[in-house]
Amino acid sequence: MRRHPFFLAIIACVIVSPALPAKPGPGFVPWVGFDDPSSLAAAHAIVASELPGDAALSSLSVDDGMLVVNGTLGLDNGSRWSTLGAEIAPASVEAGPDLSAVNVLRIRLASAVARPLRVRIKGGDRAIGNAGCYPVVVQMVAMAPADYMIPLSAFHSPGWCGTKAVSIEQTLRSVERVEVTANDAPAGAVSFSVGRIDFLADGRSDVDRSVHLTSSDDPEEERVRSSQREDSPGAAASASPTASRSPARASMPASAAAARRKPAGAGQSIAASASAPSRRVVCEHSARYELMLCY
Repeated sequence: MRRHPFFLAIIACVIVSPALPAKPGPGFVPWVGFDDPSSLAAAHAIVASELPGDAALSSLSVDDGMLVVNGTLGLDNGSRWSTLGAEIAPASVEAGPDLSAVNVLRIRLASAVARPLRVRIKGGDRAIGNAGCYPVVVQMVAMAPADYMIPLSAFHSPGWCGTKAVSIEQTLRSVERVEVTANDAPAGAVSFSVGRIDFLADGRSDVDRSVHLTSSDDPEEERVRSSQREDSPGAAASASPTASRSPARASMPASAAAARRKPAGAGQSIAASASAPSRRVVCEHSARYELMLCY
């Protein structure tokens, strides 16, 4: 994939996401949930590399309330990039709903080894989607399943998209899919999981978000800092939520909610998936990824 350099003021957004109740309230319906094996139909595998053979999918399955992606990534055949993951959409959705009122993506993620995953919000324009130009963030993901509260303000189109770039505000007017992928490094075996996905309105104004500015754009410094965040055993502890305000789920037409509602199975997976902790997320611009990096 060809990249063109772009220059931005480096903005570090330190955002404390509110804590969520351990279990959703009565009548709560996730935008997407993997509550039973039939929900696998909501996902489509993404396997791509610049040259053939540098990305491979071993399996795509549903287990314990999570969509599980297994495969391998590498650059051994000469690719400059490789991608493995899944594109996820609610069942029975013909046109994306307007989610302009929301400001947080809550997504359950886990990985066999701590690694960065790219999370992209997509609309219905296939040309923009195929070009990889819908807004995206890089989320550092730990081994234990957790609900990552990612501020939608962190999502941006890659700088090389040029005229194909779209803002998150434009994308939210008609959201159809969420894409989660592992990219390039670390090479080798890949195994990660995606659980329930929700779009939330947390009820706070922008002035409550404690936005701070930085000016550091040293790629080597970013690499070291990213590595420390990924590998530090204290990272999970420092990410525990401290706020007590519970976000409200964005409203949607009753017909749309009914179309997305899946019958709840009787397995242990639903109860287990409902108990994942919430993670407050810190996001800052990464010179390495040329995107916002959240951890």
